[in-house]
Amino acid sequence: MTDFEFYLKRSTLLLEIIAFALSISNYKKEKTSSNVILVLYLLIIIAIELLQLIPIIGWKYNNSSIGMFINNTFSIFFLKSNIWLASIYSIVSFYIYLSYYRMLFKIGAFRKIMNFFIVIYSIFVFLSLINYPNLLKSWLGPHMYAGVLLTLGAIFLYLGTILKSDEILRFYKTLPFWITVGILFFNLVTMPIFIFAEQLNFTASVYVYILVISNYVMYGCFITGFIVNAKNQKAIK
Repeated sequence: MTDFEFYLKRSTLLLEIIAFALSISNYKKEKTSSNVILVLYLLIIIAIELLQLIPIIGWKYNNSSIGMFINNTFSIFFLKSNIWLASIYSIVSFYIYLSYYRMLFKIGAFRKIMNFFIVIYSIFVFLSLINYPNLLKSWLGPHMYAGVLLTLGAIFLYLGTILKSDEILRFYKTLPFWITVGILFFNLVTMPIFIFAEQLNFTASVYVYILVISNYVMYGCFITGFIVNAKNQKAIK
């Protein structure tokens, strides 16, 4: 990875922080369970991003005093790899996605479907956890495949209910619309690439650019949604 790619990948942290700040502001104006989930999700992402920086800085600047301090102090936690952090994120993120859409559904029948999705996903998480050594090498465990499919199922189910309601006329002006677009874009673009990595035979640089662009689009959608929702709340008052 070149220095440009290194700093480009880290640049997404700024968007995450902006989105997190806006999510807190959004929650203060509209205290709903679904908005709490968004605040929690962005907080977890930022925490994991910052933790991932620790070994990266140690490896990149291993000859400097700070690099040697990091390597000597934190090597026991990272074991020369931070894949386990990505594994934690991959497990938690889909729980948050599924919980978010469960909270958006107002009809009990749809909430029961989401409860079923969460139970199914939990089974696959259990399968990943009993093979935990694999999670230290790759975050593409059984839970990942189940999480992608169940999240897409939840999104399409939610969009189906919107299409059948009067909300479709103003849906693009709502926060759930922008959150959905962001999550949908990120998963549809990145997951097939990661899952079929060996067959596609991409270089490391291609992964970096695809991941960065996907993150920019997703968090850009989140930020847009928070701004649009803030304007809507102001107009209501």
